[in-house]
Amino acid sequence: MPSGASSDPGARTLRVPAPRTAAWLLAIGLLGLLVADLAWRRSFHQVAWPDECIYLVGARNLMERGSLDTHFYLTHSLLVRGYPHRDVHLPGYLLALAPLVGALGATLTAGVALNLLLFLASIPLVFLVARAVLPDRTGALVAAALFTLLPPFPGYLYVVYPELAVAFVFLAGLAWLFHGRGGWHAPLAGVLFALGALFRETLLFAWPLYLARLPRRQWLRGFAPAALATLLLVVAPLSRNRAVHPNALYPSLVEEALRSASPFTSLVSVVAGNVAANLRLAAQARPWESAEDLTLAMLALLALAPLLAWGTLTPAARRLAAATLCSLGLLTAAVLAVYVVRQRGGVWGGVRAYMGWAPLLLCFALAPLVRLRAAWGRAALLAALVAAFVHVDRRHLDFFYRYKAADHEDQDRQARLIERSVDPFRPRRVVARNFLYGLSHYPVEVVWSLPRDQQELSRLERAIPFDFLVIHRVSPLRLALVGNPHYRRVNKADKDAELLIWRRLY
Repeated sequence: MPSGASSDPGARTLRVPAPRTAAWLLAIGLLGLLVADLAWRRSFHQVAWPDECIYLVGARNLMERGSLDTHFYLTHSLLVRGYPHRDVHLPGYLLALAPLVGALGATLTAGVALNLLLFLASIPLVFLVARAVLPDRTGALVAAALFTLLPPFPGYLYVVYPELAVAFVFLAGLAWLFHGRGGWHAPLAGVLFALGALFRETLLFAWPLYLARLPRRQWLRGFAPAALATLLLVVAPLSRNRAVHPNALYPSLVEEALRSASPFTSLVSVVAGNVAANLRLAAQARPWESAEDLTLAMLALLALAPLLAWGTLTPAARRLAAATLCSLGLLTAAVLAVYVVRQRGGVWGGVRAYMGWAPLLLCFALAPLVRLRAAWGRAALLAALVAAFVHVDRRHLDFFYRYKAADHEDQDRQARLIERSVDPFRPRRVVARNFLYGLSHYPVEVVWSLPRDQQELSRLERAIPFDFLVIHRVSPLRLALVGNPHYRRVNKADKDAELLIWRRLY
């Protein structure tokens, strides 16, 4: 069924694809399942990373208690925020994950089920987005097929992280923006755009795409009011009272600046320091040695696609290309100023900031390719692209396997040490840098960021009750505990203990 017309010659209405197109999309979905199966074979099949535990426990807490408050706290955040408060992460992924955790338990299976659903559902969305950039359905189908291999998406299928959800909500908003119609087109576009901020605030940098696509009247009277209302009435209430986290410069740096004697000077100093650190680390990138740097390099090359494709695009697609470059510029400024580029802030922070834009950039990268007249040339370039994607995916998956396996070994060993000494006392809250213990012993709460010194320990004692304090045997905090009448070490008989476990008496 041909696409309908609209006032914008580059726009198409959102209709059910022709039967042949639907059949091709189904086949690409099967390709996606094959990619997922291959990725599974190279993935570590256990929950291991801190954020995975935080998300799963948060989703369970939401399902069982109806609360968005976290069960994993930082000492500094408790002293600043008080108790209870929410996790530093935005709540969108937790809200999406909760029903699956309710059905499948707080397990890797629940996270994988959500990731696979979103991965497969993103395939037709990529097709719809590609139809706004590429001249025909064939090119859009190629884009949808290549998406199944596009790094770093296969690498995140078996990690309980929100990356697939972030990309899905971004693509859903763009698909409606490019193909929606009727009186609700602009308002619903505003709602979808604003809801993206529930999953990652950086999706708000997509506003140039909406500005470039919508007529000014629809922007002012439909999109902008709906987006603002959604942000104020939905996103802001659900995102309030989040933890203050040292790796999340935003919103933490704003709050810390407001508490200083010179807020503006403090804010500028922190931002300048973060920019300098990011630029220094970016200059040290080694793509041939580091899987993270290789993936970042691939995303950087994709970011050039709108420029390289410029001469092959229609006027409407050129407006989208210009808007995409503007969005990426804003995103890059934010990443340099208040986020991270590489090797800081958790697992692949820079990659995760940019990967939501990767499917759109892929569509622009294909624009020159699909216009080649020589079939052999198109086939050769496609084969090279597939080979490059597979190489990056393999490097990514191998790195994640080793990283998760090492983390899980350490966390699991220490969790077993803790539970042997702690479980007989049925604790409600422990201060220990261990996330698997909090996952497996719900509803026990974990203060995972330990006090830095005796003074901060005293402040924590006044701020919140806890039952046990677990430190590494070389921690300088042990000097504040030896001979302290408020604590008694429960594993004192183990002279070679890796962890020193202290019960708080009063």
